[in-house]
Amino acid sequence: MIINDSIENHIIKILLIIAILSNNIEKDNYIYKKINQFKNLQTNSSDLKIFIMAHKDFDNIRYNKVYTIVVDDKTQLKNKYDLNIIYANEGKLYRMSKSYAEMSKLFYIYQLYKNGTISSKYIGLNHYRRYFIFGDNIPKLENIFKNYDIILNKPIKMEKNVKNHYCLYHFCKHFDEILNIIKEIKPDYYITAKRTSMDKKMFIGNLFIMKKEDFFKYCEFMFDILFEFDRKKNFSSDIDVLLYLNKIYNNSYESYAQRRIQGFLSERISNIFFHHYFKNIKYFDIE
Repeated sequence: MIINDSIENHIIKILLIIAILSNNIEKDNYIYKKINQFKNLQTNSSDLKIFIMAHKDFDNIRYNKVYTIVVDDKTQLKNKYDLNIIYANEGKLYRMSKSYAEMSKLFYIYQLYKNGTISSKYIGLNHYRRYFIFGDNIPKLENIFKNYDIILNKPIKMEKNVKNHYCLYHFCKHFDEILNIIKEIKPDYYITAKRTSMDKKMFIGNLFIMKKEDFFKYCEFMFDILFEFDRKKNFSSDIDVLLYLNKIYNNSYESYAQRRIQGFLSERISNIFFHHYFKNIKYFDIE
């Protein structure tokens, strides 16, 4: 029988409660090990920051100070976390945090790096429910980056190509508009963009660890394209996006589900950049 992660987590929590009530938690107990598997996570890498993008409370299983939680404002986290926290509660994309999803927070981090408020040699992005699996140790990145240009999660295999997969779940015209924008303002990437759109493999989630100089190039590429998309659509807030979607779908539930336009598009834009810009990729599994 196959048990998915969410069901397994619920089972573990139920068993943990039973174990607590029966005073049956021991160091060799599976439940104990599962709950505490990352508590002593070590890092051999210097000068690394990994940002955990979140929009609500979550089960924090990362205790290493390499990780920083990023949320929109203080109301989203009620639990006490033993990690650094950044509140992306101002700036250009704060009014579009719903439609940009994790990209709104990433843009805020990008600005903090640009103005020197924070700094590190290596920069990573994880989600509150998606992490790179490092085992007990975050590897020494200096050694990895001698032979590789970036760390990514393994691409998923799909029955449809990247474009048709997007069209299956979202408004297909937006994908074509992104390709046209790339042709207009990033013409060197256009051939890669067309080729990537026909690929049946895709990196999901915008997860990565890369060097700071490459991170700057990535953000410049990403936001130049998305901001031009916004300009053409006359988007300057989440309300603008929702009103636009209401006209397309004529269904409030569907409009609400699709409101993360820029977030959905960003995954495809990331794939184009990763394929074009990086030659040697180191893969890590994600949870």
